Amino acid sequence: MQRAENASKVGKAAAADAEALAALSPKASAGASAAREEEEIAAGQALASKHGSGGEGAFLAAPAQKVVIASACCDLDEGFDGVMPSKTKQADYGPLHQQIRSLLRDWVRMNSWLQLLGLVLALVLFLGLLCYELDESYPKANDMLAITALTSCFWVFEVLPLPATALFPLVLMPFFEIMSSGAASASYWGWVQMLFLGAFIVDIAVEHVDLHKRIALKVLLKVGVKQPWAVVLAFMLISYFLSMWCSNTATAVMLVPFATGLLDSAGGQPEAAGSSTDLRRFSVGVLLGIAYGASCGGVATLIGTPPNGVLAGLPMVTEIVGSSDWFFFAAPLSLFLLVLVFTIVYLVFVRGVKLALDDSVVRESYAALGPVNRDELAVMIIQIMQFGSFLIRKDVINNPEVTGSANLKGVNDATLACAAALLLFFVPSVKRPGEPVLTWDVAQQQLPWGVLLLMGGGFAIAKGFQESQLTRFVGELLAEFLSSGRFLTTFFIASAVCLLTEVTSNTATANVILPILAAVSSEILVHPLALLLPATVACSFAFMLPAATPPNSVVFATRRLGIGDFLRAGICLNLLAMTLGSLLIYVLAAAVYDVDAPFPREACLKEQCLWVDIPGLVRDRRVNSQACAIQAGGGWCSLYDGTRVELNGTRVVP
Repeated sequence: MQRAENASKVGKAAAADAEALAALSPKASAGASAAREEEEIAAGQALASKHGSGGEGAFLAAPAQKVVIASACCDLDEGFDGVMPSKTKQADYGPLHQQIRSLLRDWVRMNSWLQLLGLVLALVLFLGLLCYELDESYPKANDMLAITALTSCFWVFEVLPLPATALFPLVLMPFFEIMSSGAASASYWGWVQMLFLGAFIVDIAVEHVDLHKRIALKVLLKVGVKQPWAVVLAFMLISYFLSMWCSNTATAVMLVPFATGLLDSAGGQPEAAGSSTDLRRFSVGVLLGIAYGASCGGVATLIGTPPNGVLAGLPMVTEIVGSSDWFFFAAPLSLFLLVLVFTIVYLVFVRGVKLALDDSVVRESYAALGPVNRDELAVMIIQIMQFGSFLIRKDVINNPEVTGSANLKGVNDATLACAAALLLFFVPSVKRPGEPVLTWDVAQQQLPWGVLLLMGGGFAIAKGFQESQLTRFVGELLAEFLSSGRFLTTFFIASAVCLLTEVTSNTATANVILPILAAVSSEILVHPLALLLPATVACSFAFMLPAATPPNSVVFATRRLGIGDFLRAGICLNLLAMTLGSLLIYVLAAAVYDVDAPFPREACLKEQCLWVDIPGLVRDRRVNSQACAIQAGGGWCSLYDGTRVELNGTRVVP
């Protein structure tokens, strides 16, 4: 009897243990029986219930993980008497020589045909560009272009995970003598990464104390669920607001379960039985509102989406772009996009929909949070302090007239972001006595390290462009093409990037496009933000395909909408964003950053231009000194009006 009870206990433990192994290795054994699979599923549900909704980090943090894995390998036929059996079951992978022979076949099976196509294309472009010299004046330019082409193809076709692909510049540039390993590595961790690190930690704290859930549910309760259009607008506004401060992916993941629960309640109403078409249209409208709202919200702040950080990290604009001025530029633009998105979603999907919705799901979820506690209040105050410090940095902290110290000019947004993050580890938690509001274990498990690595890859490419002088070659090639009127240039750049970002990651798009445009601006001596702003903002004009942004993918995974639904709304939104959005970018860029001014001194990098004391008329403005773009050979430079200046000081007019 005791033996049977022991065997029963071990059998239950083995089912739970097998689920743990399955979580660590998604591909289950092909020979598993149906009964064992059912036991594993049941055990997995119990395990998920035990650890709550903390995501994959909650499972990986389980304290008994090693014991669980070990017991799963035990031979249950020997029984259990309190001592771990020594005999274990080992998988039979065949002889080692057969495993080696099947390596290529297994690798091919591991990748899709699209990934294999991307690999072939990447290798062809890489080898072809290595063999072709672009210009004898720039001997390393073709090597850097080959590395960029290889990395870009891997990003577009996702041959490898995007963060892993971002390591290619670090691996290849030292071997091609473009820059040293130390210089390349430095590109992967700078002040922009520290800015995002601090912002991410505060975002994690917001999610950890469920502050984002309380805000979302409270808004839904205040708005109510009686009017379908009001529900769509509420979800869109919540997604928009939270994505300013939190990851847009996390925002979508958090909101989608609430939305689907509300939609299910509508489907269960008797009066909804005859309105399945209305229910589907409403479902599509709500889910697209969440995805599109997250994309619009990310535009508004410098930390809202990685492409904004890629822009801020470019050496040419580091001293020009800050969180406060970016907010004044991008907030009106993001609000315009939000209005545009709601209008299109309403007209295409929500107009005429009549449904009876039950708000019990929202009320129950809000009641489960309990009353507002000290942890939520502390995190909210720290979040407000962080953003407030971003807004006042340039006018208060960096202003010697206010602080009385010129040395504080070196304080930037990275310091402020990390200062706010540091406070979270000082404040004690009321829900978990003996712990701070946010522990480092929680922070490191949920930090999106891949995003930081992906941004570093972009900065490494930008640095490689400069060191290899590919910037000058590309600048000379595209200078005449992009030297037309600013509005036409803005429209062309926004349209091209908008279409490109539909088929590849918006961060990868920014990593490739922004260094090229920076090179062009230094060649034709126009304000770099005149070219960079439309490209950066257009990286978020991703409305047409599910793979365009993570929020789109999240809502598409619910299987409540199809690609056709994205296209119906997305094509119209993309066209309007490319036209009306370009016009608004054109106006706001001039108002906030004065991009019609001469090339700024802060953007004049020593590798690309010189600042000379030569008066003249630049872009209809009289100046006493101006930038001079260094030309091939390095013996002379060119002013904005084409005047040629020898580096020994002699001025020669062509």
